[in-house]
Amino acid sequence: MIILFRLFWLFWALLGGILVPARGSTPHRKEDKNLPGTAVNNADRPDQPHWKVEELLAGSWRGATSVLISNGRCHIVVDTGMPHEAHLLVKALENRGIGPADVRLVINTHFHIDHVLNGNLFGRSLIYATQHSFDWSRSLYSDLADGQNWEKLVLKYYPETLLHERARTHMANLRKLALRWWDVKRLGAPEQFRWIETHPLPEGIEAFVTSGHVPGHVSLLVSTGENVTVIAGDALLSREREEEERVATMIPHHSEQFRLDRARLLGLGDRILPGHDHEFTVVGD
Repeated sequence: MIILFRLFWLFWALLGGILVPARGSTPHRKEDKNLPGTAVNNADRPDQPHWKVEELLAGSWRGATSVLISNGRCHIVVDTGMPHEAHLLVKALENRGIGPADVRLVINTHFHIDHVLNGNLFGRSLIYATQHSFDWSRSLYSDLADGQNWEKLVLKYYPETLLHERARTHMANLRKLALRWWDVKRLGAPEQFRWIETHPLPEGIEAFVTSGHVPGHVSLLVSTGENVTVIAGDALLSREREEEERVATMIPHHSEQFRLDRARLLGLGDRILPGHDHEFTVVGD
């Protein structure tokens, strides 16, 4: 009789669902790969802080800074330089155990020729930039190809041209570079592009507009866990303001905004990577 009663109780408990897991265990739950926060989803996400920031190619008076941002699983290249620097960029990556195919994202601070023409090395990457900068620069290079009217046409892109003593020299140099090197195919395939205006960057990397140099230019604020690193692009060309006159780049699109952008960047980060100089640390008062 007792045995029958125990069997009846066990049968009723199973039907009624009153059996609970053993202490310390959890019920089995099928993982949904489409839900953010699941193990499968997190393992494939590129936006995991903390980031490490390194110079790949140090900037100089004639060459742009290229930067690697990495968290060990996701590798990001900021500004890829010019075609004749491609082998140096690849070598710098390989010295860190990384190949172009391992780079998940490329970020362009802007589309001046000395910053962007190795994007086609990274055929498996997404390429981030502002559409504003892309459209503005593409129109500029088209007008620079006009052999008869280019000097007049550039005034709509650089309205302060006549205020700068070396403006004509800079314009002529830019035109020479554009005629020789500019090719949208060097930027990467159209389907790789993601416009920053509508697509957020990975967690821990903030883009903000610094349009004094060119419209749509962005600088990056990167959280490393130890400090705040600013990847300035050409919003801050060199550590010394006086040295910026030596840099073989363009005059500012808007001089006053360029001055404000520089001051803002110096106040935002502990470590600064300029567009055309070695990195430096901001020393507090």
